Amino acid sequence: MPKMRLIVHLAEPFDFGRLNGGSADLEGWTAQATPAFSDWVVHLDRPAQIGEEEFDKVKITSRYAGETVSKVLEGFGFTAVNIQYPRREENGRLYWHFGMVGNVQLAPEKE
Repeated sequence: MPKMRLIVHLAEPFDFGRLNGGSADLEGWTAQATPAFSDWVVHLDRPAQIGEEEFDKVKITSRYAGETVSKVLEGFGFTAVNIQYPRREENGRLYWHFGMVGNVQLAPEKE
């Protein structure tokens, strides 16, 4: 499956940009950009941070009932998403923690 470039813009937490070099945008790629997947894992070009936690990928899911993340592929410009990042429990198990909301859009082609 080909990789698709995406930009995930964070609306909340409101101070995300301050903690991440002044930008509330996460850029990266996914290989799950098809309607067959209800959520997409986006591998980030650079790590991001919330509080003391750093992460290099996020999982995005549709923000609203009845919609899918793949709506972004239909030319709507952007799609509202819930954003989760990986967290580690005390026993070492990884899980996806919901902590952000925003929008996803297709990244423009690089020249």
